[in-house]
Amino acid sequence: MVQEFLKVEDPETFRLVAEQSPLVIRRDPYLFAQYFSGMFFIDLAELRQEEVKKLFRMLRNKIIMVKKIVKASSISDFLNKTKEFMV
Repeated sequence: MVQEFLKVEDPETFRLVAEQSPLVIRRDPYLFAQYFSGMFFIDLAELRQEEVKKLFRMLRNKIIMVKKIVKASSISDFLNKTKEFMV
């Protein structure tokens, strides 16, 4: 399990890491890419709009958008916590 989060400020450096990761997690304003036991992240709010667009273009096939995060210890715990969202 990832325990170290490493901030990257340069979009090109983040791209190098993200290319080695099977997917990139987007939870605004951040992008996350796991590389071995480290989770690298970049704060999109600190970048220029052109840099953000370039990153999205380069990584479009790897980015998954995360809308909500639920912390649970098991599947049943998850189901209990999200019961209100299920029909």
